[in-house]
Amino acid sequence: MSKMYQCPKYEGCEAPLCPLDEEWDKRKMLQNDNLCHYLCEASKEGVIERFKGRYDEPVLMQAFGLCKEMRRFSKALDRGLERASKAPSVIPMFQLDLHLD
Repeated sequence: MSKMYQCPKYEGCEAPLCPLDEEWDKRKMLQNDNLCHYLCEASKEGVIERFKGRYDEPVLMQAFGLCKEMRRFSKALDRGLERASKAPSVIPMFQLDLHLD
């Protein structure tokens, strides 16, 4: 299980509910609070394929695994992730394989 400080978005993240926070179920989220990038991505179709082999795949997989439980926990999160699920992913379906020679 990854820790919050291991998240690539950790330094600038202001989401009150984080799937890497071992005590996320003790936190509160209000309507219009920031959403976790990885929970947003986990709510979209094709997410597993988009993150396969990426450096942040373990973080996404943790978010994916907790997404349903966290949505049941917080109505504000559920509403936010419902909106996010309908928006396009910020991660391309195919990753470019760049080689610097």
